[in-house]
Amino acid sequence: MMEDFFLPVLSHFQNENFWTASAGALCYRVTPREEGLAAEVWEGPWRYEDSRVEETRTFPLSDEGLEELRRWLTGWRDAIGQRPRPGLEESIRRRDAVRAERARLAGQAEGTA
Repeated sequence: MMEDFFLPVLSHFQNENFWTASAGALCYRVTPREEGLAAEVWEGPWRYEDSRVEETRTFPLSDEGLEELRRWLTGWRDAIGQRPRPGLEESIRRRDAVRAERARLAGQAEGTA
């Protein structure tokens, strides 16, 4: 099992800063919102904009919420780490599919504006 990964202290999020990082093949982003810490996870290696988010979950903006977030991220890191690694061609195909879907949705949004 990998060592624990780093999460900023609570004041980082209380000061309205987001956090994006990775742990093995897990990539994640944590954003403070009025309702708490919104966390999103996806499988790397691509950046957020080129990836399909697998789950989004909100945690309390508290020390207890950070610990709950850490446990949730640890579960995701372990689950993603057990998956077979896609080859380069498959990884690029997945990235390109996400890009195409985002472009299609952006085109639809422009058509309705």
